[in-house]
Amino acid sequence: MIINGAISDDLLVNLLREGDSKAFAMIYERYVPELFRFLTKNIKDKSDCEEIVQDVFVSLWERREALEVDSLRAYLFTSVKYKVIRYIKHQMVKRKYEEHFRNFEATYVAPIEPEKSTPIVPLHALLSESLQGLPDRCREAFQLRLEQNLTNSEIAQRMHISKRTVEDYMSTAFEHLRKFRKDILNTE
Repeated sequence: MIINGAISDDLLVNLLREGDSKAFAMIYERYVPELFRFLTKNIKDKSDCEEIVQDVFVSLWERREALEVDSLRAYLFTSVKYKVIRYIKHQMVKRKYEEHFRNFEATYVAPIEPEKSTPIVPLHALLSESLQGLPDRCREAFQLRLEQNLTNSEIAQRMHISKRTVEDYMSTAFEHLRKFRKDILNTE
């Protein structure tokens, strides 16, 4: 069905279900500008907006055969909305980890003030010494994190243990370091 010289969304969806790449291109050209404008109101990074639009259209193409939509526009905007929600949640988690590592760095890697310090002992040596109080496997996991910058999943694979066990080891190691913080930083 053609409306005012343009092919209707319903016809485009039917053609898309049959694998018509020209119908897909028409849908893309019709909705990308509007979806992108919507995204830029919610997300400031233009490249992230482009990536979200691309993900929505890749998903549309991959699901084309089973596509059952009453309104193509509503379907696309709903897809974008859920991508924005996931994006925002991911950004919040990312900020949380960045803050955690800034706090860790400020606590454990802060420079020692000369007037408060006694003999200067390298921080690495103090850290290594304090880690000796950890159980062997816990210390091994923590050293893999520090020395090789491995993720919990990578550590779990390398040590042949579950990711949850690695998370427990990291918690134990951080708690242990908190207890020894005064010794490591040589502060009161």
